[in-house]
Amino acid sequence: METTEIQERIIGEASRLFAMYGIKSVTMDTLAEDMGISKRTIYESFKDKDTLLNDVIVYFQEQQHQMAHDIIENSENVVVALFKLVNGMISMMKQINPLLIQDLKKYHSHIYKKLLEKGDIRDHSMTCKILSQGIDQGIFRTDYNVDIVDLTLHELFNLFSPDSNLTRKGYHRGELFNNIIIPYLIGISTEKGRILIEEQEAFKF
Repeated sequence: METTEIQERIIGEASRLFAMYGIKSVTMDTLAEDMGISKRTIYESFKDKDTLLNDVIVYFQEQQHQMAHDIIENSENVVVALFKLVNGMISMMKQINPLLIQDLKKYHSHIYKKLLEKGDIRDHSMTCKILSQGIDQGIFRTDYNVDIVDLTLHELFNLFSPDSNLTRKGYHRGELFNNIIIPYLIGISTEKGRILIEEQEAFKF
């Protein structure tokens, strides 16, 4: 079903508030007051908070997918694209209250589990595309299984989550990228790829 203008406005504002304050503290009353509309108007579009939260997650995913698509299409090679993507991700995470993920796990665990089961938290198709393009560009080696390399890459990114031991010890996401992801990328790269990565390493996160 096509999203109406008021639904788009509600989703957009809920996304902003969830990112700033977490999910639990943003009630339907808070959202209605913030938008200057009645709570009834919200419930006419979303039967409950879980329904709204689902649409907010889809909105986040679409925003991320479009950003990634634009970066990949407008970068001279996949190494440049990867560094731009990670820089964008780190910038975005700085703007998101850690309570958002904590609240999702604690108070909306069924939605979180569903996301994990479907693999919707990150876009595997996008990273597979980057890896495949990297092979075509002579940047990544051809003697690897792309699916295994992609799954491993996402497992490594799990170490960036707010509840990982590394994050709890206070390591910055940029520091984690430079010490975990870059060595992994170097390991799957050709000589051409390693040179390109070294050129980008001057750009520290």
